[in-house]
Amino acid sequence: MQPAYKVLVVEDVPLLAKVTVQMLRKAPVNHYSAEHTTTLKDALAAASIDSFDVVLLDLNLPDSAELDTLTTFLAQVPDLPVIVLTANHSHEIGLRAVKLGAQDFLLKGDFNFLSLDRAIIYSIERHRLQRTLRQLAVLDELTGLYNRRGFNTLQPDLREQVKQSDRRGFICYFDLDRFKQINDDCGHQKGDEALVEFAGNLRSIFRKDTLLVRLGGDEFAAMGIEHEPGQVEQALQALHIVLSVRNRSDRAEYQLDCSHGTAYFDQSSEQTIDDLAAMADAELYRHKESRRAGRASAGLAVAEGRP
Repeated sequence: MQPAYKVLVVEDVPLLAKVTVQMLRKAPVNHYSAEHTTTLKDALAAASIDSFDVVLLDLNLPDSAELDTLTTFLAQVPDLPVIVLTANHSHEIGLRAVKLGAQDFLLKGDFNFLSLDRAIIYSIERHRLQRTLRQLAVLDELTGLYNRRGFNTLQPDLREQVKQSDRRGFICYFDLDRFKQINDDCGHQKGDEALVEFAGNLRSIFRKDTLLVRLGGDEFAAMGIEHEPGQVEQALQALHIVLSVRNRSDRAEYQLDCSHGTAYFDQSSEQTIDDLAAMADAELYRHKESRRAGRASAGLAVAEGRP
């Protein structure tokens, strides 16, 4: 038995809504269940509390008109495919609706249960494909973290959240210590495995609402909101403990460690994202140099037989 698709029908003319629902029931292969609303407000409320597969959206409603109806709906419910219902001979409006993000448009009185069924299935699949492509465009293929494009797309939302709260935001930059040595000594496949492993460490240490990014090569970033004082420092300490325990394992084929730098910002901060990135990068460089000096000092002590 085919699964039932749940359809939200947004139409303020009772007869047209009734006819549309009847068409859904006549679909020869696919099964549909429908919920009917008559205003944009009610449609948004329904979409916020229930899960729908597609929306049939009349553009002219008692509380909204023309393409504003579509843009308002998509702004609040971006992950739901929309088929616009337009008046006869409104091809121009329909095409503009598709350009604004609708998956398809149908002319009222000019479609039947077969064409409606086809439009719904095609719209659902097209929307799913577009969502997949959008995800691929902002995700790093190797690690599954966001890539630089994803970072640039999502970081403004985090900054806006900080502006609306009394908590401070943070951005941490990381790079792997002696990553070139892993590639040279163990091969590039092991280098890739090191990147994937480090990405997994970041996921396990930072909160789920943190924006985790592979910027490129062995460079990573974490950006988020500090919900409690000292949260970021605790996360960084936990990360080094995890890596230290891992490196002492007999199964460790190479040493995996990192340097990091952090910049903080709050609702009154005026720095741009480039300013914050530069601050975090400068801290990372200082941390890397201090770790390098510490390793050199430890090596000298060993060579001289000092404890």
